[in-house]
Amino acid sequence: MARGNDTLNGFVDAGCVIRGELEFKHSFRLDGRVEGKVHSASELVVGETGSIEGEILVARCLIGGEVRGTIRATEQVVLHTTAKVWAEIFAPALVMEEGAFLEGRVKMEGKQAENVSPMKKAVSP
Repeated sequence: MARGNDTLNGFVDAGCVIRGELEFKHSFRLDGRVEGKVHSASELVVGETGSIEGEILVARCLIGGEVRGTIRATEQVVLHTTAKVWAEIFAPALVMEEGAFLEGRVKMEGKQAENVSPMKKAVSP
């Protein structure tokens, strides 16, 4: 779950609800519910029972639960098999496992997206 020097900074269990703004420094796991804004320069894990309604601004977002709103990631968004997402996603990389649900708009932007060269048409001899 945590990468590099990131350690799990916090955890919200199922049955807990946060209304407002959640900000954290290191990796955070959410199995409860957030209604509002989530902000970090690190990784957010939304577990299978987790749900967010609002705006997410993080480096990496790994989703196994439900998200409604906007997701902005500077590195990557991962939708696991159990993910159900109704959102606009802005990220340089998006990974969707088979079975994940996504309804919304995806815009690939950021460092990794800038390095992707446009596809060239194959020319037949």
